[in-house]
Amino acid sequence: MTVDAPIDCAIPPQRDCARYKMHKYWAGKPWYVVAEYIRHFTREGDIVLDPFCGGGVVGCEALINRRRTVLNDLNPMAVFIAKNTCRSPVDLELFLAELKKIEARIKDKIMDMYRLREKCPICGEYLYARHVVRGPAKNGAWIVDARCRNGHGRGFNVRRLLTEEEKSDISRIEDAAIPFWHPDGELPDGREIMRLKSAGITHIHQLFTRRNLVALSMVHHEIRQITDEAVRDLMLTAFSNTLLHASKLKSEDLRPMSANSYYCMGDWIEENVWERFENRILWRWGVLEGKRETNRLIGDYFKPVREFFGMEKEGTFLLLNRPAQDLSNLPPESVDYCFTDPPYGGSIQYGELTLLWRSWLGMDDSFIKDEIIINTFQNKDERAFENMLKKAFSEVYRVLKPGHWLSVTFNNRTPGVWSALLNACRAAGFEKVNVVPQKPLSKSFVQSWSRYSLKRDLILNFRKPAKTLIRRCENNSSAFEPKTIIILAAKEYLSKFRRATLPELFEAAMMKCIDAYYDDPDAMRHFLDAKGTKCFDMTSVDRFLQSDAAFLRSEENKNIIYSLVME
Repeated sequence: MTVDAPIDCAIPPQRDCARYKMHKYWAGKPWYVVAEYIRHFTREGDIVLDPFCGGGVVGCEALINRRRTVLNDLNPMAVFIAKNTCRSPVDLELFLAELKKIEARIKDKIMDMYRLREKCPICGEYLYARHVVRGPAKNGAWIVDARCRNGHGRGFNVRRLLTEEEKSDISRIEDAAIPFWHPDGELPDGREIMRLKSAGITHIHQLFTRRNLVALSMVHHEIRQITDEAVRDLMLTAFSNTLLHASKLKSEDLRPMSANSYYCMGDWIEENVWERFENRILWRWGVLEGKRETNRLIGDYFKPVREFFGMEKEGTFLLLNRPAQDLSNLPPESVDYCFTDPPYGGSIQYGELTLLWRSWLGMDDSFIKDEIIINTFQNKDERAFENMLKKAFSEVYRVLKPGHWLSVTFNNRTPGVWSALLNACRAAGFEKVNVVPQKPLSKSFVQSWSRYSLKRDLILNFRKPAKTLIRRCENNSSAFEPKTIIILAAKEYLSKFRRATLPELFEAAMMKCIDAYYDDPDAMRHFLDAKGTKCFDMTSVDRFLQSDAAFLRSEENKNIIYSLVME
């Protein structure tokens, strides 16, 4: 194996970018990056591990490239998504047949719940609400976006206020009993959940209008009648991916949980449940196309097993649902490569943010106690986060073969969180080899609006030494003060690219810091400790650069831009 890792993997044509992504999950890495790293560090038949598997991209790319894979995640929702993403082949004829059965039984009933009193001016069919803007900010002046069942309305956009008669129709629907089971449990306390409670939402069912609860309960009931497990799970995947869009967490201008938090807007919309559910199946990036793609790319190479010894025979896929801190059912030195995307401190509260999905799918929250996170409601601070990460990466080190590689993708601008990750990898025994910045497939909502957010992930490549590593600090890097590191990194970056945003220069400084201090724990602790006098963050990077006459600072489109002063 070569030492250098792939650098800034190229983005494929747009039509290929989404690739089998059938369900929202956070921090999923572009498939082409994962594929390139897997091909680079492994051979066909090798075992690839992801202890924080999320939506299952690592497992899917391992199978596509004919590697065996072990996926693990503590969150049962992630395990559910990963299983259905990787599963192949799926009988799509049976899947579509079951969809037709559901459609025949309940589509007309649900669509009639969204029927308006106006008819289409083109074909004369009744118009149906695509969505209704019902949030309290509208003060009862509800706006409907409509079309007929022949699709008319897309071009000229039928959009108007609901009439009083149509609002009365909704009231009659919502006065009726909800026909089937739906979750109605009380929301637990939590960092993100408190945003809902402050808005008066204390129970799961309050996240939906009563009309949408009626429709969702009908769809959910029909799916549960499907006897084929694979088809039922895929249908539940589409249903689960419908829930956020059918909730009060969505407005016309903002996708639900775009900022990785619960936020119920004053102008929330009520979507047509059947149209959204059908969309999650038949959309070009929906379940049907996703499984067509994995059927084609994975074929019959997907051979799941329940225990690791099955991987030594015919198995190619092992899925675990346990803490990353305890991978005791994996033998020592049994894994050829690990590519993973661990939690980013408290940036994404996976346990809280999956509550809505898990409530409908019957999953509990007993796993929360082992969640690697920073969350004051769980009494987990940066120290607890670091201790749990150390246990997790010690387990990765134990199961990885000597001389083999670990790639960690990370994105955070909090020094203490970076310190926790690096201390965990160092304590486990990993040797850092390089750090590679990687352009994202697309910018997240936070990356788009915040001038202080990092625009790229960093991929850190580590190696488990073939022999016990004796660490020595053989340079004087630890003598560098933060200002020295920051200015040096900025000059090197700007000498290549001429102009850079503040987050790009922070990223460059972080990479140089990792290179300089990884093997010097004391220096790293002082440099990155959020409470230490030597700490740096994006504000201090900006301050240091402003104080140096070599740099020119400007602001453009709410971004802070730096360049070198021309001599």
